[in-house]
Order: sequence, then structure tokens, then C-alpha cells
Amino acid sequence: MRSMLAAAALCLGILGTSGSALADGSSAVTLGVGGGVGIHKAAGPDERSETAFVNQANVRVKLLWILGVDYAYDLTRDTDLVKPQPGELHYKAKMRATALLYPYSGERVAFYLGAGLGGGSLAELFKPDSPTSSYHAGVGFEFHLAGHISIDTSFMLVAPGARSIADAAVAKVESALATGGPEAVARLEKPGFDDFVSLKNHEFMVRIFLFL
Repeated sequence: MRSMLAAAALCLGILGTSGSALADGSSAVTLGVGGGVGIHKAAGPDERSETAFVNQANVRVKLLWILGVDYAYDLTRDTDLVKPQPGELHYKAKMRATALLYPYSGERVAFYLGAGLGGGSLAELFKPDSPTSSYHAGVGFEFHLAGHISIDTSFMLVAPGARSIADAAVAKVESALATGGPEAVARLEKPGFDDFVSLKNHEFMVRIFLFL
């Protein structure tokens, strides 16, 4: 609740200070509010990925046609988003902050690259050592249907945070040691970069934005 109030306060602050500078989605400075639905699919090494549905609320600020910042808040009631299971890789996020770069931003369509961090709360959002930390990066398109209304689609690769990877590795070693002893630990394969950053670990979203 406090994170939603903080997002609302941010919107009101920008509205109060920007005045007439705020305009539609293709303007130099603008604020958008919206929401959407999507699918999330991710799994760690030797795990079977499962598809989960995502429901988000978003606040997006765009500056000088080429820069932007997006704040997303997951509306689903999933306790794993704020308190992940011990020893499990954490790909999802209760909230995300994404930096956006627009190589092209026209009156009808805009294309952007995005990357950022996820967390279980505002306090953990920018803490790399948080157990709820995660990363994401990808691409998206904005289709400006009318002066102030846009449809947004994005495809983001998702990856667990460093703390999540470390905790999962420790849990895996402890499990192997308990069931098979040192020999079982010695047989464990060391995970590689492609075990965590892969096309199979992704989130696809469709949103509608009202740009003020």
C-alpha cells in the first residue's frame, strides 16, 4: 500500500511542477499511467518452467523523446513476490524500475530498449543483496492510438538476483550433501551464465497507457 501511495505522490508531484509541458505520448516531456496483463515464464537449471499470469499497474515518465523511466507494480496476491521461498531462484518481482532508451519515437509508434531491477518492496528495489532482487532487460513498442492513448507491448528477459543465485546454490549443495555425501557434492555441475540468462526466462506484457 505504501508503495502505491508513493507512486501516486510521484504522479501528483510531476503534474504539479510540469504544467503545460505534459502532453501526449510522443511529446518531449510527458507522464503516462496505465496497466496491463501478460505472461511470465522462467525456471532455473534442471527445472521445468511454468507459465504464470501477470497483472501490472505502471507509471511512465518520458523525457526529450529518447529517455524514459517506468515503474511497475504487480497487482497479483502472490506472497512469493515479497517473501520468496528459501533456496529458490527468484525471477518475479512485486515492483520493477526500468530505464528506457528510445532509438525511435514517432507520432504513431515508438520503439524502446529497457533494463532494470526488480524487488519485493521499495526498500529492496535497489538493493542487489536483497533475496527478492531480480534483473530484466528487453525491448518494447508503443503504438499511439490517439493523442493521449497508447498500447504498449514489451518482451523482457528476466534473471534472478545475485543473492537469489547464491542462496539457491547453497541450498543445492546442502541437499546433495544430506542425500549423497561429499561424492554427490563433487558431481554437481557448476551453473553457467546461460542457465540464468536465456530466452526461456522471459515476461511478455501488453499494456494500455493514458499519457497526460
